[in-house]
Amino acid sequence: MAIETPLPPTNAADDRPVWASLTVLYDGGCSVCSETIRHLRRWDRDGRMEFLPLAMAATSGRPILEGLASEGHLADAIHVVNESTGQVVTGGHAALALLDALPGGWLLRPWAALPPTALAADAVYRVASRHRDCLAWLMGMRNEVSCPVAPAVEALDPDR
Repeated sequence: MAIETPLPPTNAADDRPVWASLTVLYDGGCSVCSETIRHLRRWDRDGRMEFLPLAMAATSGRPILEGLASEGHLADAIHVVNESTGQVVTGGHAALALLDALPGGWLLRPWAALPPTALAADAVYRVASRHRDCLAWLMGMRNEVSCPVAPAVEALDPDR
C-alpha cells in the first residue's frame, strides 16, 4: 500500500514548496483545534494558510471543499487542502504539511518525507485526537470542553 507523502513538490529555483496557499479545515467548536489554529495564525508570517471551520466548507462556494463536506468525513480529522493542485491530506499527514509550510519548515522536509515519519505522525495524531480532554488540560484549558465531536471510532461504535 502506497503512502501519500504529506509534502508538496518543490520549486527547483528556491527549493520552496509549490503550495501557493493551504486551506486548513478544522473544528471551530473544539477548543484544542481553535487554540492550535490561533498558534498557526501567529506562526504563519507569510500568510500561506487560510483557516476555515468545518461547518463553513459545505457552503464555501469552492468545489473541492464542498466535495469534501459532502463525503461526510471532515469531522474525523484536520484537513489541509491545496486547491491549486487538488491535494488533500489529513491527520498526521496534515500536521506534517502544515509544519512544512511554516517558516523554517524546510529544515524538516527531508525527515518528514520518510514513510516511517508519516506513519508515526498519523499514530501520534490518532492518540492525541482520542485524548483531547487530556491535551486540553496540558494546553492550560482546564475548564473548557475540548471537542464536542466524538473521535471517528467512538462515533461508529457508541459502546466503546
